[in-house]
Amino acid sequence: MKLGVAGNGMIVKRLLADVEQIPEIEVKAICVRRGSLNKGRELADCHHIREIYTEYSVFLTRTDIDTVYIGVISSLHYEYAKAALEAGKHVICEKPFTTEYDEAAELIRIAKKKKLFLWEACKIPYSENFLAVKRNLGQAGAIKLVQCNYSRRSSRYDAYLAGKVLPAFDPELSGGCLYDINMYNLHFVVALFGRPKWVRYAANLGYNGIDTSGIVTMGYDGFQAVCCGAKDSDSPCFGLVQGDRGSLQLEGPVSSSSCAKLYHDGQWEVLCEDGQGGRLTAEMKEFVRQLEKKDYPSCYDMLGQTLLVMELLVTARKDAGIVFGTDL
Repeated sequence: MKLGVAGNGMIVKRLLADVEQIPEIEVKAICVRRGSLNKGRELADCHHIREIYTEYSVFLTRTDIDTVYIGVISSLHYEYAKAALEAGKHVICEKPFTTEYDEAAELIRIAKKKKLFLWEACKIPYSENFLAVKRNLGQAGAIKLVQCNYSRRSSRYDAYLAGKVLPAFDPELSGGCLYDINMYNLHFVVALFGRPKWVRYAANLGYNGIDTSGIVTMGYDGFQAVCCGAKDSDSPCFGLVQGDRGSLQLEGPVSSSSCAKLYHDGQWEVLCEDGQGGRLTAEMKEFVRQLEKKDYPSCYDMLGQTLLVMELLVTARKDAGIVFGTDL
C-alpha cells in the first residue's frame, strides 16, 4: 500500500507511528493546511515522509499513492473522500465516516462503481477482544440488556465552557459527543446484533446546541441497548452484554479495551487480553490484506455496517434536536 495522509492531528500522529510496524505500507506523502505546514514538516521529518503538500487537489494528482488516509476534521470527511475516490484512489476515512447518511451512501456507490476500496477507520471489528465477545455470545444465553459507557472529559471542554468553540464542540463542523465518542458504542452493538427496531437519543446540550454528553437507547427483540457517551465528564468505560445465563464484558472503551471477560456461575473468566489498546495496527493490516487479495466482499460487507451506523447516528442526532451545518 502506497499511502498518502491528509491531516496532522493526534489521530494522524498515532497512525504514522503504528504503520511503521507494517512493512507492506509505505507512507509516500502528507497533506496539511497552509497554516499547519510547520507541523507537517515535523511529521514528515519524524517519519521519513519525502513529500509534503498544502493543496489537496495537487496531493491527489502529483504524488505516487494508491490509498488516501483522511484524518481531517469531521465536516470535511465527505468532501475529501469523494475527491480521492474520483481521483482513482482507495480511501481510509476516519470516524465519523460522514455527517449525513446520504453522503456515506454516495461514497459507497462511487467506490463500488470505480472498483475501489473504501474503509472506515473503526478499530472495533478488528479487535481480538471484540472478536472474543462475538465468538462467545452464545454463552450468555438469551440477551436481556446491553450497556456501553465511553466517557472521557475532552481536553477542549474548558475552552468550550469559557466560550471558545473548537471543532470538537462546533455543530457547524459536525462536532459533539454522539459523532465523536458514542458512535463507537453504536458500532459495538450493531456489530453484534445488527439493525435495531428503533433508536432514541437523550442528549445534554450545551449553550450552542451541541451535545456534550448523552444516552442513546436502541430497541431489539427481547432486549434494550443503552449507549452512554460523554465529553464533559469522566467515568470507567466498558461494554457489557447481559444474558440469562451469563454476561460478557469489554473492560475499557469498546474501541480500545484491555480485555474481554465472561461472567458465569458467579465467576469471571478472562477470554482475551489483547494488548493493542487504541493502536490502529490491526485494522491497517486487514486493509492491506484486503487490498493485496482484492477482497472486495469483506470491504463492502463492513461498509454495510458503516452505512447502518451512519443511519442511526443521523436518526439519533435529529431525535435530540441537534442541528449541524449540513442541515441548514
